[in-house]
Amino acid sequence: MMPPVIVSADELSAASALAPETLSQYLSSAGWELEQSLERATLWTRREDDGDFQVLVPGDRDLRDYASRVSDFLTTVAAVEERPIRLLLDDLETAGADTLSFRLMPSGPSGTIPLFNAVDALAGVRELVVASTYALMSEQPMLVQGRRPDSALDFARTVRLGTPRAGSWAIAAQLAVPRADVNADPPLARRVSLQMHRAVRACYAASGEAQRNFDLGLFLRLTGEGVSANVCDALAKLGRDGVPYDVRFNWASQLPSSVPPRSFRFSTRRIEVLRTAAEQLKVAVPDGEVTVEGQVSRLRRDIGEGGQATVKGPISTVYGSSERSVRVLLPDALYQQLVDAHGRRRHVRVTGTAVRGRIERVSHVEVLGGVTET
Repeated sequence: MMPPVIVSADELSAASALAPETLSQYLSSAGWELEQSLERATLWTRREDDGDFQVLVPGDRDLRDYASRVSDFLTTVAAVEERPIRLLLDDLETAGADTLSFRLMPSGPSGTIPLFNAVDALAGVRELVVASTYALMSEQPMLVQGRRPDSALDFARTVRLGTPRAGSWAIAAQLAVPRADVNADPPLARRVSLQMHRAVRACYAASGEAQRNFDLGLFLRLTGEGVSANVCDALAKLGRDGVPYDVRFNWASQLPSSVPPRSFRFSTRRIEVLRTAAEQLKVAVPDGEVTVEGQVSRLRRDIGEGGQATVKGPISTVYGSSERSVRVLLPDALYQQLVDAHGRRRHVRVTGTAVRGRIERVSHVEVLGGVTET
């Protein structure tokens, strides 16, 4: 936990203006449980690995000691959640938004960060939002996302960033969540927030396992949770030069979620692993059945029967899709089909087994307007 902190006069003034209901709604959305209702207050409990913690919420803003009780509330909750009081206040003041807080911990004077680190951090936040929005709209996982549709970019433009705070270098992305019936379908902003939560949680888990012995399969197995080259790259950008950081999710208190809020801390080593994963996912053709559809190039006749060709276009694998060039090994009859398609500038669809980044044992070749199978 963080060492005890002192509430500044400005922070106490801002918190004292909040209604008791706002404090209670925040605790409920942040994983605290109502323990007891007292005459003019409520007692809340949160269970952590290192013990149980309690905080008292005054029930009436007219109480003579309301400011003192709010001060105790701020110091207790900030200490349990291990973050500055100012960031906690930001969440209390934005009850109508899901908030993702990114707290970077660079060396140097408090509240400052090297210029290029700040630029990459903002780019990382943007890419995380856009990539998660597109993943939510896509019918299947993508190892690498290409050009994103306008609808994904339009949503990203609605996300607001808070002002960087001192103490560390922290920014908050706010996704406005409209009031809705808890039994109705969640609004788009909440669904995007939950998608980001799944993707960050999956990348955190995979990067943790891969720290000692890197295995791209740890990431490939989680593409259904939102892992992609784009998300890994976004998280690596947030920690440019290995600067550690944490990401915290808080749900809009006006629309409770059954998913517990969570904070994920990315160490220097985890950031290095994510950068490696991003680079490898961009060029990965995972072993197993794969289909590629696109234009033929770089034909080469092998010694003996058959030949090789390069096909560039969308690739579908059991883990998701991407767009890149892949080498294909074909028997003579199917090789001739690709030679013909290349000469007529026709696209092809090739299905086979990927082994070490190339397609072997081709089972199906389709040229637009005709099909040839083995």
